[in-house]
Amino acid sequence: MPRPAQYHLIPLPDGAWETVECLATMIRHHATVPTVILDISAVDRLDIDTLAILVRKAMRLRSVGGQLLLVGPTPAVRKLIERTGTKCLLRTLPGCAAAVRHLDRDGRT
Repeated sequence: MPRPAQYHLIPLPDGAWETVECLATMIRHHATVPTVILDISAVDRLDIDTLAILVRKAMRLRSVGGQLLLVGPTPAVRKLIERTGTKCLLRTLPGCAAAVRHLDRDGRT
């Protein structure tokens, strides 16, 4: 019998502050598993405040044995993550399939 998925897959339609605040609330109150895959392929840019929220949520998830995976980042978003030194907390992957494969290798799917 296959076991249930051990992650949430959430599309982020834009990088707006309100959208990320909703994400943070969802993770804080509703996440039933510790790993969140965040599809940011529709996000052109992230500001530093939004990045700070994502880092805090990644730290929270990591504290309970989970992680926050960002999939589909644009070059500008990848560059911001690298420049700010948050790459170790905000793992980026090219797409959702790559994220699921990553979790499968870790035994999380």
